[in-house]
Amino acid sequence: KARALPGVAAVMTYKDPEFASLKLTSAGWTDAVDTVNWDHIMFPTKDRRVLGECACWVGDEMGIAVAAETEEIADEALKLITIDWDVRPFVIDPIEAMKKDAPLVHPDLTKANVLEPDPKSGPDIFEDRGNVDEAFKGADFVVEGDSTFHNAHQGAMDNWCCLAEWKEHQLTVWSNSYGVDQTRMHISEMLGLPLHQVRAISSYVGGQFGKNDTGDQPFFLVTSLLSMKTGRPVKYRHNRHQSFINTRQPAIYHFKIGLKKDGALTAIHLKSIGNVGAYADLSMFALKFVPKELVEVVMAHIPNIRLESYGVYTNVIPGCMMRGVGNSQFNLVLAHLIDAAAERLGMDPVDFCIKNFAHEWEPLPSKSLEAVLHEGVRRIGWKEKRHAPGKGPAIDGVKRRGVGFSFHPAWHSEWQEERRGKIQVTMTLNPDCTVLLNAASIEVGGGSNTCNILGCAEALSFLGIGTEDIHWTSFVDTNDGVKDCVQTDSAVSYLQSEVMVFAAREMKEKLRQAAATILKLPPSDIDFADGKVVVASQPTLAMTVKELLRKGDNAPITVAYSRSPDVTPTGVPFFANFAEVEVDVSTGKVTPLKLVVLNDCGTVMYASGAEGQQVGGQVTGMGEALTEEIVYDKATGVPLNFNWVDYQIPTMADMPDIDPVLLEVWRGVGEYGACGIGEGTVSCTPGAIANAIYNAIGVRLNEIPIKPEKILKALGKD
Repeated sequence: KARALPGVAAVMTYKDPEFASLKLTSAGWTDAVDTVNWDHIMFPTKDRRVLGECACWVGDEMGIAVAAETEEIADEALKLITIDWDVRPFVIDPIEAMKKDAPLVHPDLTKANVLEPDPKSGPDIFEDRGNVDEAFKGADFVVEGDSTFHNAHQGAMDNWCCLAEWKEHQLTVWSNSYGVDQTRMHISEMLGLPLHQVRAISSYVGGQFGKNDTGDQPFFLVTSLLSMKTGRPVKYRHNRHQSFINTRQPAIYHFKIGLKKDGALTAIHLKSIGNVGAYADLSMFALKFVPKELVEVVMAHIPNIRLESYGVYTNVIPGCMMRGVGNSQFNLVLAHLIDAAAERLGMDPVDFCIKNFAHEWEPLPSKSLEAVLHEGVRRIGWKEKRHAPGKGPAIDGVKRRGVGFSFHPAWHSEWQEERRGKIQVTMTLNPDCTVLLNAASIEVGGGSNTCNILGCAEALSFLGIGTEDIHWTSFVDTNDGVKDCVQTDSAVSYLQSEVMVFAAREMKEKLRQAAATILKLPPSDIDFADGKVVVASQPTLAMTVKELLRKGDNAPITVAYSRSPDVTPTGVPFFANFAEVEVDVSTGKVTPLKLVVLNDCGTVMYASGAEGQQVGGQVTGMGEALTEEIVYDKATGVPLNFNWVDYQIPTMADMPDIDPVLLEVWRGVGEYGACGIGEGTVSCTPGAIANAIYNAIGVRLNEIPIKPEKILKALGKD
């Protein structure tokens, strides 16, 4: 019936050989730091079928694809298709899914819902430093607790979209993915096309908050195969409901810590259970990869540490990539751990942090951490506003105020980016002294590409040009032959900007060679400063670089430069959030009053852009802490709130006073020694707010979002 509908160009099903022959895949070949093929995906669990026969959660893409002249015709064609459903038992809770008799999410692939350890993510106990058990026996105090992070959605306003065109043995895919090289690799590998026959193009895509860096989505393949089938361009776009295709990886954490009376943290045992949902994708990145790295850069001076983690399949939306991946989940339990430890010791948690935490390449105390925390203390009024939990003065009889904080190591700096391989830029100097800059990176709203322009202008200052003279190529096109630097780990601001320095040196040398030909002088006699030609043997020579180039052959001078990241370990700086909240104990409503957001940046590359990241990140952090959660019908497994009405993201009216603070204490490698801040600015907010709520009411809530009904229940008022 669907094929017979006028305007339908093609109907394809899972039985068609084009789909039946496709390999199992994943929607997480890489975290977009590097570009990888099918054989080397970041975590080797391949559990996705493209247009498969079975759905593993209510929202899965499966079975049938229709291409039609209009969206309306395509929708009508889908309604004409008769489907005989085989409804099977399901499980949506990870603890239930771990039981032996639980329904299997992938019965044809696994014998249990708990993911098997693999070579990339390591064993279940993936960090075991020192002797944790003996350290607990020798501790003066042992403190335990739990924290639960839910699967928040990225909240991107722009939905996934792609347009595929198969023409003359060339497949071109335009999309709002910001990992174009990975998109091309994914399509090439899965469809068996050589790389030169696949062209991927993206431009500005706006705020995506991690969603669109997984350029391995099955719909790219479906759309491409429909175009190859029909010989026509095919466009696919999610609606709002469909855009909820992955979320932040949720995790249940249990911590146990050993303490000495002097405040020394001697042992930590952290165990996490992650609800990976229907597909593994990049879940183990959040559950193992990130925590293992964090131990190195924040817990280096703690002698005994054990990290243990389990990923569990369930029949819900997959956990995958979201801004602050893995860091936000880990920080919630870190904030709880610090507050609980300091309370048991009768110690200010700020002092406890400074005493215990630093990275591997610096002694205690960390200068960066001290600077960040002391400035936060001053700005929030910590000493004046902090009181014993629940003992602060009442306001209007029913309102209590409290303050809290959380801190975290920066994510990332240059030495941590070795996996990216070569960072490439191309500079072209025109005869009129304007510059064409191809620094292949998709701008996602953070302004990091402005760092490229600023870095380029500064490096080429000998030309006497400004930012207005530089044209940055905003389209990233794999046919340009320049590898993209994907805006993950906030890396563009501190990787590509450093490459500008080296490319500019090469440009200066090529310009010197061109000038030598024009002026008929040895290259060693010629230099440039502030847009002027300087000749040692002719000090009275008055000529600008632009005038020099006009005397030549008018051929542009082009430099293509590749540079691997400098992997000299420098540790990382720290950042922190301080929060002041007001809690109405009669209604359970939490009102954040002030957030102080502090980042040690090494070098502030672009101040207004950095502050924009600090302020904007609080929308995500506040939403995750207080309002956002995905709700399922426990009887059917159907998600109930894939929309902007019932999935509650904070609005401008909900936002408190935000004080963004940029510091320059730590220093990394390179000309600028900068680090990333944009991705991490969301990570400390939930922990800071949770600690502030505890300080206000004296009852700790360990599971976010902390909604009014949870507060009332904790206070015995439900």
